[in-house]
Amino acid sequence: MAAGTYELEAQRLIQDRIAHLRGLRFADAAALPETAGEETLVGGRKCALTVFVQRILSGQLLVTVQVARRGLLGLLSFQMEQGLVFARDGTVRDAASEELQNTGG
Repeated sequence: MAAGTYELEAQRLIQDRIAHLRGLRFADAAALPETAGEETLVGGRKCALTVFVQRILSGQLLVTVQVARRGLLGLLSFQMEQGLVFARDGTVRDAASEELQNTGG
């Protein structure tokens, strides 16, 4: 399967999970496990789909959805991710790439 097709399928998987998470309230997001993962196939390749929940300095929650797969004899990892930031006042917004990088994403 072409790399472009794999990337499109991985992105769609992430977006589907983000759409589901976007409907949560702050308390619901806070109740999620810190890390929850599952194996899935994306474009015929075994991948890990993981949801991470982290408290960030402002008291908000960063919820990150990541699809990762091993490459080059298992020595490298390729990953794609997207995140949401949940505020106590009920607002939910897309996480900036800097927020994902600053928390280890």
